[in-house]
Amino acid sequence: MILRVTGLLIALSLALLIGGALPVWSASQSQLVMYQEARRLMWTKFEIIAYGPDRARLAEAAEAAFEEIDRLDHQMSNYSETSELTYINRNAAREDVVVEKELFDFLKLSFEASRTTGGTFDITVGPLMKAWGFFDNKGQVPEAGELKSVMARVGFKHVALNERTHTIRFDREGVELDLGGIAKGYAVDRAAKILRASGVTSAFVTSGSSSISAISAPPGQKAWRVEVSDPLDRSHQLEAIELKDRSISTSGCHEKTFESGGKTYCHIMDPRIGRPIEGLISATIITQTGVEAEVLSKALMVMGIEKARDFLKTRPQVRAILYYSQPEGGLGCARLNF
Repeated sequence: MILRVTGLLIALSLALLIGGALPVWSASQSQLVMYQEARRLMWTKFEIIAYGPDRARLAEAAEAAFEEIDRLDHQMSNYSETSELTYINRNAAREDVVVEKELFDFLKLSFEASRTTGGTFDITVGPLMKAWGFFDNKGQVPEAGELKSVMARVGFKHVALNERTHTIRFDREGVELDLGGIAKGYAVDRAAKILRASGVTSAFVTSGSSSISAISAPPGQKAWRVEVSDPLDRSHQLEAIELKDRSISTSGCHEKTFESGGKTYCHIMDPRIGRPIEGLISATIITQTGVEAEVLSKALMVMGIEKARDFLKTRPQVRAILYYSQPEGGLGCARLNF
């Protein structure tokens, strides 16, 4: 069986081992059942596949995981008028805003990712996404004056977190946080943690076209099989990756673009210059957590191949596949840390 999620660069093969051999089942493995459920959350489809001896307990664990994702959606959405993130965006320029502890820690993690990646990943990108029309799917090239004004409100340097009081403060009006580039990775991490705490020892959590977390392997197999497809032709599989107790995330320009003046603009933004990236068209990252994989799938696309290569020299645990369109046509690929 092949599980495909609409818009994904990634597909999962559950039925066969890599190489086509049938799985060898032990007596205990033959008693395991598979539980599979999908729900639409965070504007995408989350899916959980889990194995265990008791279907009811698997369903209970999956329910707890989906409830956590739903809670995070209500807390972190910048499309919701009542989310905690919306409240922060509306008020943090005027006063210190008290932030729930878990969200505070997550924001700390996000800003640390900004510092670590040299600003190539930045959750203050919200005003830029609106200026370029990606927030409301209208697509527009902002005037130079507007872009200059917007850039004065972009950058993690404009945000202060107070560890003692668990408060956040913006240093000017118009600063806006956008967690769209990291929240789904965090959600699959949280879901996987809940499944493990519930005793699930084999599971697979996906979040639409964003991130995947794998717990151990399916019964009788060495690992979960993840297929990476051609970003220029998603019906064409480029390679298969074995995933066990790891996470993977793919970002690509195929997800959201617009055309203007004969040029195509990608939704992945370089926060340092306030413009959509050019060059790379897709990045697949394999690493320990969904958060790190999702952050780096954007950050490395912004960096470009050579700076990404340098960045990963001190991070041997992170593997990256970077795709680009070749000048003479066709698809180019850089595989880092393989």
